[in-house]
Amino acid sequence: MKKTLLAIIGIAAIFAFISCGSTATLDPNSQGGGAAEQPEKEPETQPVSEDFSAANQALIDAAEKARQKAIEAGAEKYCPDKLSETDKIFADAKNEVAQTPSQEHSEKLKDVIKRYEALATASAAKEMKEKADEFGLSTPEGEKALADFESSASGKDMDENAKKALAAYSSLLLQKLGEMAKTERNAALEAKKNADSVKAGVAKKNEYKAASDTFKKADSCFVTKDLPGAYKGYRSAKNSFTSLFEEISAKRAAAQAAIERAKKRVSEAENYTVEADAIAPLTGEVAGIEKEDAVLLEQDTFANPEDAVIDVEGSDEAKAAAAIDDAVNKGASVINNAVNGGDAK
Repeated sequence: MKKTLLAIIGIAAIFAFISCGSTATLDPNSQGGGAAEQPEKEPETQPVSEDFSAANQALIDAAEKARQKAIEAGAEKYCPDKLSETDKIFADAKNEVAQTPSQEHSEKLKDVIKRYEALATASAAKEMKEKADEFGLSTPEGEKALADFESSASGKDMDENAKKALAAYSSLLLQKLGEMAKTERNAALEAKKNADSVKAGVAKKNEYKAASDTFKKADSCFVTKDLPGAYKGYRSAKNSFTSLFEEISAKRAAAQAAIERAKKRVSEAENYTVEADAIAPLTGEVAGIEKEDAVLLEQDTFANPEDAVIDVEGSDEAKAAAAIDDAVNKGASVINNAVNGGDAK
């Protein structure tokens, strides 16, 4: 019995040892030979900072080009204060780039570029405003946009207001000045018909040709959308044709009056001759008086006056100018829709 008890205790001890040994091999924190090894951590690396030197220089170069375009558009004449203001901002930006060339300065440089682009646009708008003023035309939208441009504090605002002003004045000139040019064209054609009725091409050949050439040049301006040039050309041609008609008409009236006076004198002389012949008739040939069938002057031939008429309506350019009403109205509609944020149809 005692031996059996000792055997049972021995077996239990063996199982207990095996159990403890097995648990130890699974414990990752145990110091035994079966513990798993931990991997070593890699050293942390610092991120490399980006160098913006090349990007900054590219933006500076773009700003210089934008400034030159603004100068060419007339910024020195039309927007001197805004140009000076933008030049100062540009100079400050370049100084900042010089001090920290590798850091990013894109925001300020892009604003400078936008400012110079806006200056070019505003200069074009103000040039159109001058033309509108010359013809007594105005647009409240355009005037407000230019005022807002002058008070703009950023390149983005300057650009938006300059574009609004340009669109407003473009629409104004295209529509209103186009209508005025068309009216003057019709008036010039009517004046030319009057000049042709008094044979101006024969009586005043050089002046008539000059007026016709002026009309043709105005047609060319009209077709190429130089509306101020077209208007002025048609008006000049109209005035020239009108002057020719009035001058030749006056001379013809004076000549006709002289003819009537001469006829009256001839009639009176004939009556006197009849009376004299009745009292003392002449017989035979009288020295100094030609025979009845004598040719006193060589017969003259005149060219057909109609051949001197210059056709100003038959060319393709003239036909295009005559049909330009629809193009003027369509173009004005497109610009107006763009100003109002709509879509042109």
